[in-house]
Amino acid sequence: MKTKHIINIVLFSIMIYALTSCKQENNGSSNNSNNHDTIKLSDKENPLKIEIEEKAAGNNFIGDIIKVNILINEKSESDTVILTVNNVQETILTSDELFYKWNTKETKVGKNIIEVELNKNGKRFRKQKSVLLYSDIKPENYTYKIVNVYKHDVNAYTQGLFYDSGFLYEATGMKGESTVRKVKPESGEVIQSFAISKEVFGEGIVLYNDKIIQLSWESGKGFVYDFTSFKLIDEFSYEGEGWGICTDGKYLYMSNGSHQIKVLEAQSYSEVSTLEVYDHEGAVKYLNETEYINGYIYANIYQYEKIVKFDPSTGKVIAYIDLAGILPMNDYSSTTDVLNGIAYDSTGDRMFVTGKYWPKLFEIKLVKK
Repeated sequence: MKTKHIINIVLFSIMIYALTSCKQENNGSSNNSNNHDTIKLSDKENPLKIEIEEKAAGNNFIGDIIKVNILINEKSESDTVILTVNNVQETILTSDELFYKWNTKETKVGKNIIEVELNKNGKRFRKQKSVLLYSDIKPENYTYKIVNVYKHDVNAYTQGLFYDSGFLYEATGMKGESTVRKVKPESGEVIQSFAISKEVFGEGIVLYNDKIIQLSWESGKGFVYDFTSFKLIDEFSYEGEGWGICTDGKYLYMSNGSHQIKVLEAQSYSEVSTLEVYDHEGAVKYLNETEYINGYIYANIYQYEKIVKFDPSTGKVIAYIDLAGILPMNDYSSTTDVLNGIAYDSTGDRMFVTGKYWPKLFEIKLVKK
Protein backbone atom coordinates (compact mmCIF):
# COMPACT_ATOMS: atom_id res chain seq x y z
CA MET A 1 0.00 0.00 0.00
CA LYS A 2 2.87 2.34 0.86
CA THR A 3 4.59 1.74 -2.56
CA LYS A 4 1.37 2.35 -4.48
CA HIS A 5 0.83 5.59 -2.55
CA ILE A 6 4.31 6.85 -3.50
CA ILE A 7 3.75 6.04 -7.20
CA ASN A 8 0.49 8.01 -7.17
CA ILE A 9 2.25 11.02 -5.63
CA VAL A 10 4.98 10.92 -8.31
CA LEU A 11 2.44 10.70 -11.17
CA PHE A 12 0.42 13.56 -9.67
CA SER A 13 3.57 15.72 -9.38
CA ILE A 14 4.48 15.09 -13.05
CA MET A 15 0.99 16.09 -14.14
CA ILE A 16 1.08 19.34 -12.11
CA TYR A 17 4.52 20.19 -13.52
CA ALA A 18 3.30 19.66 -17.08
CA LEU A 19 0.22 21.84 -16.59
CA THR A 20 2.31 24.59 -14.96
CA SER A 21 4.82 24.55 -17.83
CA CYS A 22 2.04 24.86 -20.43
CA LYS A 23 0.52 27.78 -18.55
CA GLN A 24 3.85 29.61 -18.43
CA GLU A 25 4.42 29.09 -22.18
CA ASN A 26 0.94 30.38 -23.01
CA ASN A 27 1.49 33.48 -20.89
CA GLY A 28 4.67 34.38 -22.78
CA SER A 29 8.26 35.01 -21.76
CA SER A 30 7.64 38.35 -19.95
CA ASN A 31 5.97 36.60 -16.99
CA ASN A 32 8.91 34.22 -16.69
CA SER A 33 11.24 37.20 -16.60
CA ASN A 34 9.27 38.92 -13.84
CA ASN A 35 9.24 35.78 -11.70
CA HIS A 36 12.97 35.41 -12.20
CA ASP A 37 13.61 39.01 -11.15
CA THR A 38 11.61 38.56 -7.96
CA ILE A 39 13.65 35.51 -6.98
CA LYS A 40 16.93 37.23 -7.81
CA LEU A 41 16.09 40.37 -5.87
CA SER A 42 15.05 38.55 -2.72
CA ASP A 43 17.63 35.78 -2.68
CA LYS A 44 20.65 36.85 -4.71
CA GLU A 45 20.68 40.60 -5.12
CA ASN A 46 19.91 41.72 -1.60
CA PRO A 47 22.33 44.64 -1.15
CA LEU A 48 22.36 44.28 2.65
CA LYS A 49 24.91 42.45 4.75
CA ILE A 50 25.28 42.37 8.55
CA GLU A 51 28.61 41.84 10.26
CA ILE A 52 28.93 41.30 14.01
CA GLU A 53 32.30 42.06 15.57
CA GLU A 54 32.88 38.91 17.61
CA LYS A 55 34.85 38.92 20.85
CA ALA A 56 38.30 37.43 20.65
CA ALA A 57 37.62 35.53 23.87
CA GLY A 58 34.61 33.69 22.43
CA ASN A 59 31.11 33.87 23.91
CA ASN A 60 29.04 37.04 24.23
CA PHE A 61 27.46 37.80 27.60
CA ILE A 62 24.63 40.02 28.80
CA GLY A 63 26.04 43.51 29.31
CA ASP A 64 28.55 43.34 26.47
CA ILE A 65 28.69 46.15 23.91
CA ILE A 66 28.39 44.49 20.52
CA LYS A 67 29.27 46.43 17.37
CA VAL A 68 26.97 45.80 14.42
CA ASN A 69 28.22 46.82 10.96
CA ILE A 70 25.84 47.13 8.00
CA LEU A 71 27.16 46.94 4.46
CA ILE A 72 25.20 48.12 1.41
CA ASN A 73 26.22 47.31 -2.15
CA GLU A 74 26.17 50.40 -4.37
CA LYS A 75 25.04 52.58 -1.50
CA SER A 76 23.85 56.14 -2.07
CA GLU A 77 23.71 59.18 0.19
CA SER A 78 19.95 58.85 0.54
CA ASP A 79 20.08 55.30 1.93
CA THR A 80 18.70 54.83 5.45
CA VAL A 81 18.52 51.61 7.43
CA ILE A 82 16.09 50.74 10.23
CA LEU A 83 17.70 48.44 12.81
CA THR A 84 15.58 46.37 15.21
CA VAL A 85 16.48 43.91 17.95
CA ASN A 86 13.89 41.23 18.73
CA ASN A 87 11.24 43.20 16.78
CA VAL A 88 11.87 46.41 18.71
CA GLN A 89 13.29 49.36 16.79
CA GLU A 90 16.67 50.44 18.15
CA THR A 91 17.83 53.11 15.69
CA ILE A 92 17.77 54.52 12.14
CA LEU A 93 21.15 54.67 10.43
CA THR A 94 22.25 56.85 7.53
CA SER A 95 24.64 55.89 4.74
CA ASP A 96 27.57 57.76 6.30
CA GLU A 97 27.27 55.94 9.66
CA LEU A 98 26.27 52.34 9.04
CA PHE A 99 27.26 50.86 12.38
CA TYR A 100 25.59 50.49 15.76
CA LYS A 101 26.95 49.77 19.23
CA TRP A 102 24.35 47.53 20.81
CA ASN A 103 24.34 47.62 24.62
CA THR A 104 22.98 44.22 25.66
CA LYS A 105 22.51 45.11 29.34
CA GLU A 106 18.71 45.22 29.16
CA THR A 107 18.14 42.28 26.82
CA LYS A 108 17.64 38.56 27.39
CA VAL A 109 19.87 35.51 27.27
CA GLY A 110 19.79 33.07 24.38
CA LYS A 111 19.16 33.89 20.74
CA ASN A 112 18.57 37.55 19.93
CA ILE A 113 17.58 38.59 16.40
CA ILE A 114 19.05 41.70 14.80
CA GLU A 115 17.17 42.79 11.67
CA VAL A 116 17.93 45.64 9.29
CA GLU A 117 15.59 47.05 6.66
CA LEU A 118 16.50 49.17 3.64
CA ASN A 119 14.17 50.86 1.15
CA LYS A 120 16.03 51.34 -2.11
CA ASN A 121 14.79 52.13 -5.61
CA GLY A 122 11.21 51.38 -4.62
CA LYS A 123 12.09 47.96 -3.21
CA ARG A 124 12.31 46.81 0.40
CA PHE A 125 15.19 44.64 1.58
CA ARG A 126 15.62 42.90 4.92
CA LYS A 127 18.46 40.98 6.48
CA GLN A 128 18.66 39.14 9.81
CA LYS A 129 21.47 37.97 12.04
CA SER A 130 21.21 36.07 15.33
CA VAL A 131 23.43 36.74 18.32
CA LEU A 132 23.68 34.26 21.19
CA LEU A 133 24.07 35.77 24.65
CA TYR A 134 25.08 33.92 27.82
CA SER A 135 24.22 35.00 31.35
CA ASP A 136 26.64 37.46 32.93
CA ILE A 137 26.26 35.96 36.42
CA LYS A 138 27.49 32.73 37.98
CA PRO A 139 24.55 30.90 39.63
CA GLU A 140 24.46 30.37 43.37
CA ASN A 141 24.35 26.80 44.65
CA TYR A 142 21.98 25.46 47.30
CA THR A 143 21.37 22.20 49.04
CA TYR A 144 18.39 21.38 51.31
CA LYS A 145 17.23 20.72 54.83
CA ILE A 146 14.25 18.39 55.31
CA VAL A 147 11.63 20.03 57.56
CA ASN A 148 8.85 17.42 57.30
CA VAL A 149 8.22 14.13 55.52
CA TYR A 150 4.70 13.19 54.39
CA LYS A 151 3.10 10.17 52.77
CA HIS A 152 2.76 10.25 49.00
CA ASP A 153 0.82 7.88 46.76
CA VAL A 154 3.47 5.52 45.41
CA ASN A 155 1.24 4.85 42.38
CA ALA A 156 1.20 8.54 41.41
CA TYR A 157 3.35 9.36 38.38
CA THR A 158 3.66 13.01 39.41
CA GLN A 159 3.57 15.50 36.53
CA GLY A 160 2.33 18.69 38.19
CA LEU A 161 1.93 20.02 41.72
CA PHE A 162 0.71 23.18 43.44
CA TYR A 163 -0.47 24.22 46.90
CA ASP A 164 -3.55 26.24 47.83
CA SER A 165 -5.35 26.87 51.13
CA GLY A 166 -4.07 23.84 52.99
CA PHE A 167 -4.21 21.31 50.15
CA LEU A 168 -1.91 20.00 47.46
CA TYR A 169 -3.24 19.64 43.92
CA GLU A 170 -1.48 17.01 41.88
CA ALA A 171 -1.57 15.86 38.26
CA THR A 172 -0.44 12.36 37.40
CA GLY A 173 0.60 11.00 34.02
CA MET A 174 0.66 7.91 31.84
CA LYS A 175 -2.09 7.11 29.34
CA GLY A 176 -5.00 5.46 31.07
CA GLU A 177 -3.69 6.53 34.49
CA SER A 178 -3.67 10.33 34.26
CA THR A 179 -5.61 12.11 37.01
CA VAL A 180 -6.05 15.46 38.70
CA ARG A 181 -6.47 15.21 42.45
CA LYS A 182 -6.81 17.20 45.69
CA VAL A 183 -4.63 15.84 48.50
CA LYS A 184 -4.17 16.41 52.23
CA PRO A 185 -0.41 16.93 52.51
CA GLU A 186 -0.14 15.74 56.12
CA SER A 187 -1.62 12.31 55.38
CA GLY A 188 -1.39 11.92 51.62
CA GLU A 189 -5.12 11.22 51.54
CA VAL A 190 -6.78 11.92 48.18
CA ILE A 191 -10.07 13.67 48.93
CA GLN A 192 -11.13 14.61 45.40
CA SER A 193 -10.03 13.19 42.06
CA PHE A 194 -11.01 12.52 38.49
CA ALA A 195 -9.45 10.63 35.61
CA ILE A 196 -8.84 12.37 32.30
CA SER A 197 -9.29 10.74 28.89
CA LYS A 198 -7.45 7.44 28.48
CA GLU A 199 -5.98 8.73 25.22
CA VAL A 200 -4.27 11.66 26.93
CA PHE A 201 -0.95 11.66 28.81
CA GLY A 202 -1.54 14.27 31.50
CA GLU A 203 1.17 16.79 32.37
CA GLY A 204 1.61 19.91 34.52
CA ILE A 205 -1.14 21.93 36.22
CA VAL A 206 -1.48 25.47 37.56
CA LEU A 207 -4.14 27.48 39.39
CA TYR A 208 -5.27 30.66 37.65
CA ASN A 209 -8.40 32.69 38.51
CA ASP A 210 -10.34 29.80 40.08
CA LYS A 211 -9.41 27.53 37.19
CA ILE A 212 -7.01 24.62 36.99
CA ILE A 213 -5.12 24.68 33.70
CA GLN A 214 -3.52 21.43 32.59
CA LEU A 215 -1.16 20.47 29.77
CA SER A 216 -0.81 17.19 27.93
CA TRP A 217 2.38 15.62 26.68
CA GLU A 218 2.00 14.91 22.94
CA SER A 219 -1.66 15.67 22.29
CA GLY A 220 -1.12 19.40 21.70
CA LYS A 221 -4.06 20.16 23.96
CA GLY A 222 -4.57 22.05 27.18
CA PHE A 223 -7.54 21.54 29.49
CA VAL A 224 -9.26 24.01 31.81
CA TYR A 225 -11.23 22.83 34.85
CA ASP A 226 -13.37 24.58 37.43
CA PHE A 227 -11.25 24.75 40.58
CA THR A 228 -14.02 23.65 42.94
CA SER A 229 -15.87 21.01 40.96
CA PHE A 230 -13.03 19.80 38.66
CA LYS A 231 -15.52 20.05 35.81
CA LEU A 232 -13.99 20.55 32.35
CA ILE A 233 -14.95 24.03 31.13
CA ASP A 234 -12.57 24.75 28.24
CA GLU A 235 -9.82 23.41 25.99
CA PHE A 236 -7.05 25.02 23.96
CA SER A 237 -4.36 23.95 21.52
CA TYR A 238 -0.64 24.55 21.22
CA GLU A 239 2.24 23.32 19.10
CA GLY A 240 4.75 20.81 20.40
CA GLU A 241 4.85 19.06 23.75
CA GLY A 242 3.56 20.29 27.09
CA TRP A 243 5.50 19.48 30.27
CA GLY A 244 5.28 21.96 33.16
CA ILE A 245 3.21 25.11 33.64
CA CYS A 246 3.14 27.97 36.15
CA THR A 247 1.93 31.58 36.31
CA ASP A 248 2.99 34.97 37.63
CA GLY A 249 -0.65 36.07 37.76
CA LYS A 250 -0.48 37.66 34.32
CA TYR A 251 1.15 35.14 31.98
CA LEU A 252 1.42 31.37 31.83
CA TYR A 253 4.88 29.84 31.48
CA MET A 254 4.99 26.46 29.74
CA SER A 255 8.00 24.13 29.52
CA ASN A 256 8.44 21.45 26.85
CA GLY A 257 11.51 19.51 27.96
CA SER A 258 13.98 21.78 26.18
CA HIS A 259 15.71 24.98 27.37
CA GLN A 260 12.79 27.03 26.09
CA ILE A 261 9.76 28.35 27.97
CA LYS A 262 6.68 29.42 26.02
CA VAL A 263 4.97 32.50 27.43
CA LEU A 264 1.19 32.35 26.99
CA GLU A 265 -1.49 35.01 27.40
CA ALA A 266 -3.46 33.74 30.39
CA GLN A 267 -6.94 34.52 29.04
CA SER A 268 -6.65 33.33 25.43
CA TYR A 269 -3.79 30.82 25.91
CA SER A 270 -2.13 32.26 22.79
CA GLU A 271 1.66 32.32 22.63
CA VAL A 272 3.15 35.75 23.35
CA SER A 273 6.86 34.98 23.22
CA THR A 274 9.51 32.36 23.88
CA LEU A 275 11.96 32.56 26.75
CA GLU A 276 15.29 30.73 26.71
CA VAL A 277 17.07 29.66 29.89
CA TYR A 278 20.87 30.09 30.03
CA ASP A 279 23.55 30.26 32.67
CA HIS A 280 27.10 31.57 32.15
CA GLU A 281 28.11 28.36 30.37
CA GLY A 282 25.17 27.60 28.09
CA ALA A 283 21.57 26.50 27.73
CA VAL A 284 19.82 24.61 30.54
CA LYS A 285 17.88 21.79 28.89
CA TYR A 286 15.25 19.29 30.06
CA LEU A 287 13.11 21.80 31.96
CA ASN A 288 10.16 19.91 33.41
CA GLU A 289 7.68 20.73 36.23
CA THR A 290 7.66 24.41 37.19
CA GLU A 291 6.61 26.67 40.07
CA TYR A 292 6.55 30.47 40.26
CA ILE A 293 7.95 31.64 43.61
CA ASN A 294 8.52 35.27 44.60
CA GLY A 295 9.34 36.56 41.13
CA TYR A 296 11.34 33.58 39.91
CA ILE A 297 10.57 30.27 38.21
CA TYR A 298 11.81 27.03 39.75
CA ALA A 299 11.98 24.03 37.42
CA ASN A 300 12.86 20.38 37.80
CA ILE A 301 15.59 19.30 35.41
CA TYR A 302 14.38 16.00 33.96
CA GLN A 303 16.48 12.96 34.94
CA TYR A 304 18.48 14.98 37.47
CA GLU A 305 17.97 15.46 41.22
CA LYS A 306 18.32 19.17 40.66
CA ILE A 307 16.10 22.25 40.46
CA VAL A 308 17.04 25.38 38.53
CA LYS A 309 15.89 28.87 39.56
CA PHE A 310 15.73 31.47 36.79
CA ASP A 311 14.48 34.98 36.08
CA PRO A 312 11.42 34.90 33.76
CA SER A 313 12.15 38.42 32.47
CA THR A 314 15.63 37.56 31.13
CA GLY A 315 16.06 33.78 31.23
CA LYS A 316 19.15 34.11 33.43
CA VAL A 317 19.82 31.23 35.81
CA ILE A 318 19.97 32.57 39.37
CA ALA A 319 20.66 29.36 41.29
CA TYR A 320 20.84 25.58 41.27
CA ILE A 321 19.34 23.48 44.07
CA ASP A 322 20.96 20.08 44.55
CA LEU A 323 18.48 17.53 45.95
CA ALA A 324 20.71 14.49 45.59
CA GLY A 325 19.80 11.71 47.98
CA ILE A 326 16.59 13.28 49.27
CA LEU A 327 14.70 10.00 48.80
CA PRO A 328 16.55 7.33 50.83
CA MET A 329 17.68 4.27 48.90
CA ASN A 330 15.61 1.97 51.12
CA ASP A 331 12.49 3.76 49.79
CA TYR A 332 13.33 2.85 46.20
CA SER A 333 11.47 0.10 44.38
CA SER A 334 11.52 -1.27 40.85
CA THR A 335 9.12 1.47 39.71
CA THR A 336 10.67 4.49 41.46
CA ASP A 337 11.27 7.20 38.89
CA VAL A 338 12.76 10.69 38.80
CA LEU A 339 12.39 13.73 41.03
CA ASN A 340 9.45 15.80 39.77
CA GLY A 341 6.97 18.10 41.46
CA ILE A 342 7.44 21.48 43.16
CA ALA A 343 4.78 23.27 45.22
CA TYR A 344 4.97 26.43 47.32
CA ASP A 345 2.85 27.61 50.23
CA SER A 346 3.23 31.40 50.04
CA THR A 347 1.45 31.97 53.36
CA GLY A 348 3.62 29.59 55.35
CA ASP A 349 6.73 30.02 53.17
CA ARG A 350 6.96 26.26 52.66
CA MET A 351 8.38 24.40 49.67
CA PHE A 352 7.31 20.83 48.83
CA VAL A 353 9.01 18.39 46.48
CA THR A 354 8.35 14.82 45.42
CA GLY A 355 8.88 12.47 42.48
CA LYS A 356 7.26 10.02 40.10
CA TYR A 357 6.12 6.90 41.95
CA TRP A 358 7.70 8.17 45.17
CA PRO A 359 6.28 7.00 48.54
CA LYS A 360 7.19 10.31 50.20
CA LEU A 361 6.69 14.04 49.80
CA PHE A 362 9.17 16.40 51.46
CA GLU A 363 8.83 19.87 52.93
CA ILE A 364 12.27 21.47 52.61
CA LYS A 365 14.24 24.62 53.35
CA LEU A 366 16.97 25.77 50.99
CA VAL A 367 20.48 25.99 52.39
CA LYS A 368 23.15 27.95 50.55
CA LYS A 369 26.36 26.02 49.97
